[in-house]
Amino acid sequence: LIVPVTTGNIAGQVLFGQYKILMTTIVSIFYYPVVLAWSLAYFFFMIALWVLTVLFDRERVVLHKASYFWARSLVWLNPLWKLRVYGKENVDPKGSYVITVNHQSMIDIPLMYVLPKLNFTWVATQAVYRWTLFGVVLLLHGDITIEEGSVRKARSFITKGVERLKRGTSVIIFPEGSRSKDGEIKNFKEGAFLLAKEAGVEILPCVINGVKKFIKGWRIQRTTFEISILPPVKATAVQSQGTRETMKQVREVTVEELARLRGVDGTRPAVSKDVIK
Repeated sequence: LIVPVTTGNIAGQVLFGQYKILMTTIVSIFYYPVVLAWSLAYFFFMIALWVLTVLFDRERVVLHKASYFWARSLVWLNPLWKLRVYGKENVDPKGSYVITVNHQSMIDIPLMYVLPKLNFTWVATQAVYRWTLFGVVLLLHGDITIEEGSVRKARSFITKGVERLKRGTSVIIFPEGSRSKDGEIKNFKEGAFLLAKEAGVEILPCVINGVKKFIKGWRIQRTTFEISILPPVKATAVQSQGTRETMKQVREVTVEELARLRGVDGTRPAVSKDVIK
């Protein structure tokens, strides 16, 4: 079916385009100060909560639940954003995993708090601490820092990660090591897979889609964030095969799932019951 181009069609498209710009401008003007004020207030709340719980909450479970509420509120407060989650049935809330996820934006971090009833800690580079709020929150959470500068320092996070996993806390790592500028999956590094092998735990691959389109310039755009939780790589498989083989396997399923989420291969995953907004 070919729709003829007419003056009316062009005018309608122009008006619709102007309406979209107006809506994103209005939402952005209100959203930024609201989120800033809310986050600052919540930041001081988190400090107070840490003081009250640090002596008896070694794994920062209470702080994690508080962070979960804040992270979800970032989507709730924005009328232009939706969040869809696939594959929650692949998570055992009683288990502990090394969780891998692709990295495209800082918003990846709050989005990952959709993981159901799973207490986890992040592995972050020292560069993250340059962001004052993020850095302090990482310290409050007791998250694991990768120290750059030598192989010994860079690998020291494995010892800390094994300790947390043995105590039942999952560990999230961006296996690419840094953000992807073009949104495509970069080569993985071995750290996450060495950690899983040494700790004897499953690897839970996750994929995020939609974060490259949520902002244009300074204006927030209408976006549906998608998070797909894939079936875990069993601990027996992690132990029996080589680290590089496991790394290649996880990267391949991550690339395939991102293509599926984007509809590149003509298929789409079934939407789970957990559709927010």
